[in-house]
Amino acid sequence: MSESNPLSLLRRRRDGIREWLDDEAPYADTDQRHLDVDTPERAYWHHGYQAALSDVLAMLSAERIYGSEGIPN
Repeated sequence: MSESNPLSLLRRRRDGIREWLDDEAPYADTDQRHLDVDTPERAYWHHGYQAALSDVLAMLSAERIYGSEGIPN
């Protein structure tokens, strides 16, 4: 299996983000603050989710978004 196919890239990206979250915000999985109405966490969660969907759509349509590799700042 090629390391540059879309599924491999998505898995590596997901795993990298999981590792980052474990190190930087281990409480995020249990706090679930993104579910609270009118909070910055909720807005950031939705922003991140739509950004992820845009990345996947671009990848699947063979448009490469440069600079999106690695862990987000």
